[in-house]
Amino acid sequence: MPVGNVAGLSSGIDWNETIDLMMEIERRPVDLLEARREKYQAQLTSWGLIESKLTALKSQADELDTADEFLKKSATSSDSDILTVSATADATPTSHDIVINQLATSHTHAHQAGWADLNSTAVNDSGGNQSFSYEYDGTAVTLTVSDGTTLQELADLINRDPDNPGVTATIIDDGSGGANPYHLMLSGQETGSGKSIQIIDTVDNPTDLYDGSFFDEANWSATHTAQNAEIRVDGFPDPGWGWPNPWIEAAGNDVEDVIPGVTLHLQDVSDGDSVKIEISLDDSAIKENINTLISAYNDVIDLIDSLTKYDEDSEEQSPMLGDSLARGIKQTLQMTIAQNIPGTDDSDDYRSLAQAGITFGSGGKLVVDEEELDDALSDDPMAVARLFIFDTESTSGFVSVTGHDENSVGGSYNFTLSYDAEGKLDESGTNTLNGEDVTIHGDHLVKGAEGTDVEGLMLLLTDPGDGPNSVSGTIKVYTGFSVLLSNGISVMTDEFDGALNGNSNRLNDSIDLLDKRIETWERRLETIEENYRRQYSQMETLIGQLQAQTSYISSI
Repeated sequence: MPVGNVAGLSSGIDWNETIDLMMEIERRPVDLLEARREKYQAQLTSWGLIESKLTALKSQADELDTADEFLKKSATSSDSDILTVSATADATPTSHDIVINQLATSHTHAHQAGWADLNSTAVNDSGGNQSFSYEYDGTAVTLTVSDGTTLQELADLINRDPDNPGVTATIIDDGSGGANPYHLMLSGQETGSGKSIQIIDTVDNPTDLYDGSFFDEANWSATHTAQNAEIRVDGFPDPGWGWPNPWIEAAGNDVEDVIPGVTLHLQDVSDGDSVKIEISLDDSAIKENINTLISAYNDVIDLIDSLTKYDEDSEEQSPMLGDSLARGIKQTLQMTIAQNIPGTDDSDDYRSLAQAGITFGSGGKLVVDEEELDDALSDDPMAVARLFIFDTESTSGFVSVTGHDENSVGGSYNFTLSYDAEGKLDESGTNTLNGEDVTIHGDHLVKGAEGTDVEGLMLLLTDPGDGPNSVSGTIKVYTGFSVLLSNGISVMTDEFDGALNGNSNRLNDSIDLLDKRIETWERRLETIEENYRRQYSQMETLIGQLQAQTSYISSI
């Protein structure tokens, strides 16, 4: 049975203290194992911090890898009560005068005759089924209205119909206090002159509710007419030209097809006056986004430096001092910054971040020369954008890049695509990209060969003209800083074969192995301590016996 405290009553020695001191010596192998475990755990925690910072950097990079995200445009209106405006990267910095003649409206059809109540009097008391039929946006709908259906139930039937093409039924009280104050209202959910509602009462299954004609088209009127918005941009079209409709028309009040990259949000008519809109490059927003990305980059560098440093004053080592993977990540990020952007060549005014005022400072962190960056944005904002974004150019108006992935490398690539008499890709002809056969997807899409620099690139063939024939040319692919960062971090942090995941797995495996060794040692130490206590207990017993014998002899 286990031995408890060894009191030392006979010897006068504190055997428990002696055993504790001896066990401290016996525990040294365990202490070493636990110290190693703490080191591995600190490294594992550190890698979690690095991965978190890398993920945050990737998120920032992903938010700045297209022209739309980078080339922020500011759009203002001289009268936001009449017109507001928004712009994408495609918008040309300029100003326009807008006149709004009318807004687009949806159609509202109201039953004039009215009804006595909502839930008592039936719109169908024929004893059988009747029909309610209407047409909206060219779609005809016929509803079966069962005997006893009330006005509210008819509205619910319209709204819950799975084939409803976009009409909302409501009921209003006209406040007259008359015999029939309730009116069924049908409202179109979309604006535009083509979105009108009509009650069908002259074809198969016509509306025949109540007495057969009470809900016919003749008893309805439009309280809102379905109409298009009408605007004029910079005096175009000139009313003096004698056109049937001297206005630009739009089905909705968010007009986005008239001025490229600009959406006009119509609020009210301008009563013949013009509202001036201004489109300009939003330098402050662009620089803020650049600085946010650079700050996220510097956060990664700062963290790696703090986790791999040696403090000479305190002689303390950081948990990842000498870690080659951490140093490798820092070097990879710095090499990404230092290189010319893939896809740029001597024809490009800006090929590296340094040319736009973004350079290395102390410790390998990035610094921004605001004046140089301002000059670059003023000189050629698109060229600066290509230092960050994914962008392409094609020498053919018939072929464009419509997709890419992390395997697509920046550069200039020749292509040849063959098409048949219908303008569809001809699999029997020559179809190559960068000298390699492409994979054809459908009638108009091709994909670059796997394992090459054009892997992941998707080319779209559009309207090549009469065939059979072929079209050849060159595409230029820019993979900017944001794209390179995002792709590189994706490789590092891949959950299956990324370097960070592999490193974390190794550390976890080492910690698990140490836990097992520590557990084995703890069981061994329990046995050792028990043996010490048994030995010293036996010794104490023997001393007591000897003392008793000595006392006996002395008393004789």
